[in-house]
Amino acid sequence: MSLEIRWIEDLLALEQEKSISKAAELRHVTQSAFTRRIQAIEDALGFQILKRYSKNVDFTDAGQILLSSAKNIQNQLDTTIKYLEKNIRNNELSIKFAVSHSLITQFFPNFIHNLYTDIKDLQLEIIAANMKQGMRLLKEGSCDFLICYCDEETLKQLDHAIFAFHKIVKMEILPVASARDKYEKYSLDQNFPLLSYSKQAYLRKCVDREIEDKLDYRILYETDNAGDLKALVLQGLGVAWLPKLLVEEEITENKLRVLDGYHFFQDVYLIRSKVIYSQRMDYIWNTLTN
Repeated sequence: MSLEIRWIEDLLALEQEKSISKAAELRHVTQSAFTRRIQAIEDALGFQILKRYSKNVDFTDAGQILLSSAKNIQNQLDTTIKYLEKNIRNNELSIKFAVSHSLITQFFPNFIHNLYTDIKDLQLEIIAANMKQGMRLLKEGSCDFLICYCDEETLKQLDHAIFAFHKIVKMEILPVASARDKYEKYSLDQNFPLLSYSKQAYLRKCVDREIEDKLDYRILYETDNAGDLKALVLQGLGVAWLPKLLVEEEITENKLRVLDGYHFFQDVYLIRSKVIYSQRMDYIWNTLTN
C-alpha cells in the first residue's frame, strides 16, 4: 500500500468542514467523487475511518489516529516550506541560534567555539529569546537551534516526534549584591530590593520558586536581560539571581559578593526541530552534543 498525498488533504478538508459536501467543494470535486475517494482510502487501509449511520461527520478511533498523523505531516511540511522561504538566499544557508538572554555573552561564544575552526564558511545569526519565544521561532522555522534554560517537566510537554533536545550543562544561579562597603546592608535575612527577571523569562519562575514566601523583598526592576540586572547590581541598586558564569569575573575582582543560601542549579538545553534536515545542521548538532 502506498500513501497518496491527496488522502491527507481530503482528511484535513473533512475534519475542517465537518461535512462531506462542503469538503468536496473545498477539494474542487463532486460530492460523489469525494465519497468514492474516502471509500478508496478505507479500502486501501482495510478499516473504516468514518462512523456510518451518523448525521454528522464523525471519525472512528482509527480515523482519529490517521487524522492526527495527517495533521503532523502537514505541520512538518509547512514548517519546512517556511524554513526554506526564510533562510535560502543565493543558495546559501546561515545558521540561526535563538539563545536565552543571560547565555548570549559569556556562555554562547565558548560553547560554539569549535564550530568556527571546523566550519570555515560558517555564518551565524543570534536571536535573543526566552524559551517560549525560542520554541515559537523553532516551530515557525525562523531559527535552527534553541539554547535555553529548561527542565524535564517542560520537556515532557514537547512533541518528541518533532523536537530533539540535549542537556548541555547544569548552570549555578547565585544571589549577588554589590561588594562596595556602603551596600553591605543588603542581606537575605532582611527586606531587600530585588532586581528581577520579567514574568516572560524562564529564570523568573525558577527564582520565584526558590524565594517566594521565604524571603522578604520588594521588586525594584524587571527585565529579560541578565546583563542589565548585573549592571544594576554593580551600581548597588539591589540583589539579583545571576548565572555564575556571568558574574565569576566580578566576584573574583571583589566587585560583587555572593549572598549565603538560596543558590540553585538550572539545566541548559540545546533544542532543534527534527523536521528540518540538512547535512550542515546535523554536523553542528553532532558537534555540539558530543
